[in-house]
Amino acid sequence: MILASNTATAFNSYQDLFVMLSARPLGMGGAAAAVSDPSSAFTNPAALAGFRGLRLMHNHSARHFPGSTEGGQSEWDQLDGDSQALVVGLPIGTYAHGFTFSGEMGYDFRGHPADGSLGYPREQYWGTQSVDAFATAAVLPVRGGIALRREFSRYTPAEDDHTGIAWLRLGEGQHTGFMARVWPGLDYGQSELKMDYDWTLLQEDPKRNAFSEMTSRLKQKRSGWALHPTAWLCIASDEVNENYILEDGKQQTLENLPGLGVIHTGNRKVRRVLTGMELHLGNGLALRQGNFDGNHTVGLSIQLPFVRANYAEVEDLLPAIVGSGDSYKDIHIYGFETELF
Repeated sequence: MILASNTATAFNSYQDLFVMLSARPLGMGGAAAAVSDPSSAFTNPAALAGFRGLRLMHNHSARHFPGSTEGGQSEWDQLDGDSQALVVGLPIGTYAHGFTFSGEMGYDFRGHPADGSLGYPREQYWGTQSVDAFATAAVLPVRGGIALRREFSRYTPAEDDHTGIAWLRLGEGQHTGFMARVWPGLDYGQSELKMDYDWTLLQEDPKRNAFSEMTSRLKQKRSGWALHPTAWLCIASDEVNENYILEDGKQQTLENLPGLGVIHTGNRKVRRVLTGMELHLGNGLALRQGNFDGNHTVGLSIQLPFVRANYAEVEDLLPAIVGSGDSYKDIHIYGFETELF
């Protein structure tokens, strides 16, 4: 989490919120540890086991602010959290490649009105990522999975923020998980993600005649269950615990990084509870509802020829992603899934 000193500028500490912007799990409140879906490549790779054929998932964040031509911009903003996945069924398991296109993980508020009327800092967070996952169900009814995740991101503070510091961040880590059928109609899933980040703070260190550097680590544990009392109903719940650690081998403190503000120094622990349900009305329509750690969610799925269209809306989640803001708070995600063969 980055806060510019004495300002409202902030980058969120929820590192996984962008990759969670997939329509089906969001419609169910984000509960995904024990729910099989192409987006499981980001949440619990073990849940991919059992997929056959070739599946494609696409998600896109809808426009959140009204249009404007100020500064030559065609629109004020579009939140980017567009998760994609390609899932391939293999004879011995399932492989999935999840990713966001270049720059499609973040936001760009630099085109906002200079008077601050939208309530968000005129800053940019630019990012991209890729995930390679493999899952197998060799020991029924237990599934296991592993994934490698890579991220690159860049932060640019607002022009009028004279205390903020731009930075680059490279992340790499491993994601493991399992999923088990503990009772007919009841599944349990658990996963653990460990990410290591290398930061380059784009402000020169006069003592070294170079840019300052630092490292941090994210440990995330997710556990949850999915109950299927009937073939047309799914009720799910997750608990997500995140621990952010700033490596202190170089004695990195606020005093050594003037103007940077707070970067989850020491340990910062975050716990979130995600709950939701999915109701199928025949073979063509599904309704979803949930609670994303206090934020109400709704979702809809419609089966079309050869493709399933998904939509999800989360109330008041945008300020949690950005770190501030008091207008246009809801998140809207739409996408589709298709089984190619």
